[in-house]
Amino acid sequence: MNLLFALYGDFTSNSAIPLLLHARELVRLGHRCAVAIPSGLETAAAHGDAQVPTLLYRDVLADPAAVFADGRPADVVHAWTPRENVRRFVTSYLVKHPTPWVIYLEDNEGWIARFALGLAGLHEDVLLQHTDEVISTWTPQALSNPLRYESFIGLADAAVVIQDKLAVDVPPWVPCTTVMPGVDLELFSPRPADSALRQRYGVAPSERVIVYPGGLNGFTRPGLEALCRAVGVISRHGTPCRLLRSGPVALDFLDDLPPDVAAAVSDLGLLPRDEMPQLLALSDVFVQPGKHDAFEDLRLPAKLPELLAMGRPVVLPETGIAHLLEDGVNAVFHRTGSPEELAEKCLALFADPQRARAIGEAGRRFAAAHFEPKAQAARLEGVYRAARDAFDPRLAATLWSSDASETPVPALLARKLRLLAKSPRADVSPLEAHARCIEFGLERSRGLEIGMAVRDREIGTLKDEVKASGERIATMSEAIAARDQAIADLAKRVDALSHTVADQGGRLTALNAAINERERHIAALESSLSWRITHPLRAAGRIALRLRSRLRFR
Repeated sequence: MNLLFALYGDFTSNSAIPLLLHARELVRLGHRCAVAIPSGLETAAAHGDAQVPTLLYRDVLADPAAVFADGRPADVVHAWTPRENVRRFVTSYLVKHPTPWVIYLEDNEGWIARFALGLAGLHEDVLLQHTDEVISTWTPQALSNPLRYESFIGLADAAVVIQDKLAVDVPPWVPCTTVMPGVDLELFSPRPADSALRQRYGVAPSERVIVYPGGLNGFTRPGLEALCRAVGVISRHGTPCRLLRSGPVALDFLDDLPPDVAAAVSDLGLLPRDEMPQLLALSDVFVQPGKHDAFEDLRLPAKLPELLAMGRPVVLPETGIAHLLEDGVNAVFHRTGSPEELAEKCLALFADPQRARAIGEAGRRFAAAHFEPKAQAARLEGVYRAARDAFDPRLAATLWSSDASETPVPALLARKLRLLAKSPRADVSPLEAHARCIEFGLERSRGLEIGMAVRDREIGTLKDEVKASGERIATMSEAIAARDQAIADLAKRVDALSHTVADQGGRLTALNAAINERERHIAALESSLSWRITHPLRAAGRIALRLRSRLRFR
């Protein structure tokens, strides 16, 4: 068979390692495998496999028949998780070439998507108050869309889950099989610690070692910080201990730790994969931090199969695949994930080397029984064959018609259920009822979104009116301010004139007083005896003056 894997990231992602292990074993079984990735083709040269060609999404879609050496398109498409970029690629591929396809689940996709959107500001308690368009815009392409991924799973011809608890996300009309990840049991195998490597990484002869291979992100940060603090607790109990951590993204919380704790943590960065077994062999015990929650319970950390295969005791949370293990027999469980509890579990193993050795050996046997690559690839091959044998080309052609890329994913699921209901082997009632529920939900959602759009337009109109009113008010406020300023200026002028008038009034009063005083003097003079006696003389004087004036002008 031609088997096309659609991976959500490039070959630096954790999922690339188990994918390649499955693909290599499938190639050994006689199948042709290829991997489609969204970007980062250069990572395939560094981390890929020459037996498994790697192409970009766009190149696969440009010519599906050119992917494989026999010139035929894929017989089965394996969608590696329902992330949004995978969904878009698979939908576009199936429109071009309807093909049986398998969905792979390895995480609690809904929890991760909601957590990531919460970090971006769309918190879970208000998430569904936003439209599909808004949520889709905010959802990164490399994560699942919380409104779409479940319907996308329902469109698959078969589902594969990394652990059986994830089957809860698979609807009953999709056949579901648990396929555990493989681990290279020869590469990751028990071996003595390399003393030269201990010295290279600055491990003192008296120090116990915990090796942690894993990346740092918003999901893993709390657990990884708890592990670092646990190393400090171990040392304070009289057992010197060092944590050797390898992985992408430097630890950004070391400065927040007590100095003695931070000094006991060696952050080695991302090491080449072929160096990992020797690094892991330095560890006296492995610790997978974390605690029971919706994220941890539905995943299987990629490192866990490798840690178990190394034959050292593994301390892990009582969640995930813990139900397949036995506490104190092939692993050691912790329940709270606190630094104190992690330290307690490690100190107990350090104090009892024989018990620690027995638990490590039993963990190795568990890894050989559950993560053997050939056995898991054979299970995967069985899923592919069953999906191919049950494939109905006519149903697929109708489902993945030319409009599928633009059709809402729930609407595509309703279309599939109605097509399945027409099958003579199907129980029509549940499928039809489920399709009706989906279609009603879509109609309701569209109605609400139309209502929200109308409301948003009305709000937009009101905002424009408020803005215009605000501009008018601002103009009026400016005019009022200008008027008030003019009034203030006029008041100043009036006040100045008032002072001037007051000054002039004072001067006029003084002048009037002076005139009155002069008139009193004149009246007094005219009424005096001397004025009356000299009156004839003044009259004669005036006559003489007039006569002289006449004689002068003759």
